[in-house]
Amino acid sequence: MHRPVPADAAAPPPRVVAAVPAWEVTLLRRLAGSSRARVAGRLVIEAPDLDQARRQAEAALTRRREQARSAGEGSEWSLGVLRPLTPRAPGTHRYLVIFALWEAHDDRFERHDVHECEIWAADAASARRLAHREVQALPHYQPAWRVRSVARDTAPDLPADG
Repeated sequence: MHRPVPADAAAPPPRVVAAVPAWEVTLLRRLAGSSRARVAGRLVIEAPDLDQARRQAEAALTRRREQARSAGEGSEWSLGVLRPLTPRAPGTHRYLVIFALWEAHDDRFERHDVHECEIWAADAASARRLAHREVQALPHYQPAWRVRSVARDTAPDLPADG
């Protein structure tokens, strides 16, 4: 006697495909006569590591500069921070960024730590800028907060399930 095979048993097991890390970079444009560059766009890049993401960002910047030149624009283009959209992307490290608030008391100032965040970034300078952008989105953020510390976290990573 032959038993029918369930339809789902005949299907091959699902294929596991490793996700390629995603990165975001801002394109900055400084108009002729302007004192500073402004964000003119954001670009999302898929690259296996930080070095390849930087190369792709530089290539996109070169293309944009050529378009601006051929259009007769008198502007300068540059890249902003390369931000990993994928946590633990190859080439990045975990940084702990601490924000503090200084309060005046009679003849001295007292520092109070007000916020701590974990940022994945390529270097400390990028971590500082990314943390600042992240903290400004908090509902209780105050403009008087200042970055007190940016330190690469050397503690081993916890397993993904906690």
